[in-house]
Amino acid sequence: MKMTDHESGGAASAIAQDPSAKARSSGTKRRWSLLLTGAALLAASIWFFAGARSGQPEAAYTSQLVERGNLVARVATTAVLRPRTQIEISSELKGTIQSVPVRQNQRIRRGDILAKLDSTVFEYEVERGEAFVETAQASLSDAGISLKEAERKLARARALRAKNALSEQKLEDVQAEYDRAQNRVATARADLSVKQVELRLKRFNLSRTTIRSPIDGVVLSRSAEPGKTMFASSDDGVLFILAEDLERMELIAKINEADIGAVAQGQEASFTVDAYPDRTFRAAIRDVSFAHKNDDNLVTYEANLDVRNSGLKLRPGMTASVSIKTDEAENALLIPASALRYRPQIMEEEPILKGPGEPRDSALVHVLENGKLKPVRVRLGVRNWEKVEVLSGLSAGQSVITGDLTGAHAQ
Repeated sequence: MKMTDHESGGAASAIAQDPSAKARSSGTKRRWSLLLTGAALLAASIWFFAGARSGQPEAAYTSQLVERGNLVARVATTAVLRPRTQIEISSELKGTIQSVPVRQNQRIRRGDILAKLDSTVFEYEVERGEAFVETAQASLSDAGISLKEAERKLARARALRAKNALSEQKLEDVQAEYDRAQNRVATARADLSVKQVELRLKRFNLSRTTIRSPIDGVVLSRSAEPGKTMFASSDDGVLFILAEDLERMELIAKINEADIGAVAQGQEASFTVDAYPDRTFRAAIRDVSFAHKNDDNLVTYEANLDVRNSGLKLRPGMTASVSIKTDEAENALLIPASALRYRPQIMEEEPILKGPGEPRDSALVHVLENGKLKPVRVRLGVRNWEKVEVLSGLSAGQSVITGDLTGAHAQ
């Protein structure tokens, strides 16, 4: 049936006014667009893989030249700074602090007074001890007089007995009295010795009420204050911490068991501290402990390093990042450490050395020869985590493979 112009216009108007019909038309167009895009990507992928199979492009490798240079092997660790000699001063007596003539950071000499305790009780004890000694001396003197008298009586009794003017029993009685007089002298002498020792101890305790410095140095800390009561058995009885010489300090470093074989007495080291991040300080290993420490299954050994601190920039307790020079090589053939770890996927893996701290040995590296990958066995010398010395197997100017662009790389 033929539609009139009026009817046609009315239908068009009805369609234009229907929004749901317009939305359905737009969604259909988007679906067709996505389908066409996916088909194009699929076609491109098929073309790419087909071309890759037919072309078989050669692998591209990354490499570095074998070159000569100087190499230093180092062990890195952390350490804490402290004075070579640090002494904690406590009171060995119970008493009240009377005066403290020194302050923190003050330089002191051996014998200088650090603090004084109230000595009244100790002075009384000394006076009492002196009286006991005098009494013991008097007792010894009396015993000596009695001994002399008994000795004279014994001499007379023996003379009378020789003339039969004295019975044997009387002579024995006089002899016994003489022996007892001798014993009283010995007892009095021993008692005097005891009283004299006690007096020396009391005088010694009196002297300890004045606390003196045992060293030349500096007062690092002071907790002593006038009026404070001290108890000899107290855990917080430390009154002063003294350092002998802050110009000579030491680093206490923890060396991992994997690195301890490379660390030895006399080796040089450098270190930095957070207070001076742009400055490097020098040190040298004085000794390495044979005793180990185990913290959370991590075995370490303590190394003591001597440090010169002439400018007094370094302070006790600072944490240092330390680098110990364990070995070095001059004008040596060097390759990157990554060349030792490189293994192409198409070749069978061989054992290699994996890092510093292991003995010198051989390892496998790879070079390009006539465009083909070739494994080469080399003998190694000094190493660190970046470079390795080659003792034999390569020459300067050769290139060693460190990785490729097809998936194989340094492991």
